[in-house]
Amino acid sequence: MIFDKIKNAERYLGISPNLDKALHYMMDTDLTSLEDGKHVIDGENVFVNVMHAATQAEKEEYEFHEKYYDIQIDLEGAEDVRFATEYQEITKPYKEEADIGFGTCSCEALCHLGEGKFVICEPTEPHLPGVAAGGREEQIRKAVIKVRG
Repeated sequence: MIFDKIKNAERYLGISPNLDKALHYMMDTDLTSLEDGKHVIDGENVFVNVMHAATQAEKEEYEFHEKYYDIQIDLEGAEDVRFATEYQEITKPYKEEADIGFGTCSCEALCHLGEGKFVICEPTEPHLPGVAAGGREEQIRKAVIKVRG
C-alpha cells in the first residue's frame, strides 16, 4: 500500500514501467474532466475506470487482485479504504477472468481518501474500498487506475 497526495506522486516513480505510466497519467490529466467509463492509457497494461459509487458503512468483504495494482482516487466526496495483511476466510475464490477474489479480514490500516489523495493497492493485497468515511454514507465519484503488475 502506498498512500499520499497526488502532488507527491513522482516520489513513487521507478517501481515499475507500467506504474510509471499510470502515475504520469494521474499527475498530468484532469481526471475530473473524464466521462464515466473505461479510458485506455496503454492497452490492457494501464487503463482507468471512472465511476459514481455509493459508500457503505457496513462493508465487510475485502477484495484482492493478482494481475493488477489498483490506484484508487476520489474525484468528488470521500471514502475510507481499509487494508489487511492476510485473510481470515476466502468467501469468493479468485476468478482469473475478472482478476478478483474476496474474503474477510481484520482491518490493520485505514486510509481516508478525498480529493487530491490516492492509494495504491498492490496485487494480492487485501483492500476494502468504498467504506463510508466517518460512518457517513454518500455518493462519490472516483477513478480507479488498473496497472498490470
